[in-house]
Amino acid sequence: MKSAIGALFGCALSGACFATNLNIIDYGATPDDHSDDDSIAINAAINAARDGDTVIIPEGTFHTREEIILKSRVNLKGAGYAKSTITAVYTSMGNDDEHQTLIKGKNLSSVTISGLRLKTTHSEGVSQLISIIDSENVSVNESSFYRFIKHAIYFNNTINGRVADSRFQDATITAKGGHGYGVVYTNGCDRGRVDDSYFYGPDIRHGVVIQGDKKTNRPSHGITVNNNYFKDTKQDAIDLHGTGEYDNIVIDNTIVGDPNDKTLGRGIGVGEDVHGPSGSGNIIKNNVIRNTLYGIHVLAGSPDVKISGNKIYNCDRMGIFIENGQNVDVRANTVEGCKWWGIYVENGDNTTIASGSKETNEVHGNGWGSSGRWRYPKVYGNGGVRVMSQNSGMNVRNNNFCDNESNGGPNFQFEGQGTVLNNQCQ
Repeated sequence: MKSAIGALFGCALSGACFATNLNIIDYGATPDDHSDDDSIAINAAINAARDGDTVIIPEGTFHTREEIILKSRVNLKGAGYAKSTITAVYTSMGNDDEHQTLIKGKNLSSVTISGLRLKTTHSEGVSQLISIIDSENVSVNESSFYRFIKHAIYFNNTINGRVADSRFQDATITAKGGHGYGVVYTNGCDRGRVDDSYFYGPDIRHGVVIQGDKKTNRPSHGITVNNNYFKDTKQDAIDLHGTGEYDNIVIDNTIVGDPNDKTLGRGIGVGEDVHGPSGSGNIIKNNVIRNTLYGIHVLAGSPDVKISGNKIYNCDRMGIFIENGQNVDVRANTVEGCKWWGIYVENGDNTTIASGSKETNEVHGNGWGSSGRWRYPKVYGNGGVRVMSQNSGMNVRNNNFCDNESNGGPNFQFEGQGTVLNNQCQ
């Protein structure tokens, strides 16, 4: 009995037991009226809400001329991403700092945003549709995002920022770095997830970006990107952006490119030549990747990447390209139909290419394209698997590298130093 009374007393103090819904219509919002400013009503409802309350965005389109400011332990809920729309009628291009986002919050705790379509009516868009800074336990669910300049959802130094069951498309700028990203984790984000969401190009540069901040040296870590669908992104669908990000998991995603698009993006990138290497402990597992420039691309000396159980088909160049990495572990992957090479190790000391606990690497039917020139004077040729001469400490064993020579290249070309054992069809 004492515990029940204590719980009731604590509940009364917080107000959580008496959580209510506050409808923005009751605060003066008018759906489908382009001439008004519904940010006034939405912000008034948020300010009036107590801990545990939910601000309701009913069906209709609500137009805002100022930013919406979130509050801790107050949720924002619509009737569904195809029913409740909040749209900014301003652009961030050439505008002041108070018009860079649609919805923002700082130092937040325990906030859920759900069931909304967020967009802008202005063709140039706003910089970010949702911006979350220095916060924890912020979730965005069952929402859709259109017409943004830099980021649809931006998590900065946030613990457990989550996105689920959402849709992203129509960034207004994709040709510039830092623009056209669906979900971003930056500057020391700790944990967090992106699950069961859809990223539709071609007007998306990167679907999900995990990175740090060079100025603060705070890499993001512990982020899981799980069971999402990416189509026709301009560059990496999922990008570990090369600022030391570590211990992240990219698992069970599907990435599909357009084979008729000459600007094919990569599937998954680890590290970045301009920014630097990713940190250690990143896991790339059980993803399906089709019709991209590269399937999985490791750059800039990124160490200790684990690449396992992925199925990679019909890449325009290489399926798994270790351009510059160390101690990369490649196990139980299937790579088929890539034009240049199935697996190519340019600089990857101490790389392991070997069977997993139940399955081996299956590399078949690659090397059917003409030999490609990557950086003058290098000419890569084509085939199944190639390890360049500068690599040492290699461990290549118990794989099947078969049926690549029928397409004009060798099954296996090993020029490095290390152990090579029990590979079929080599």
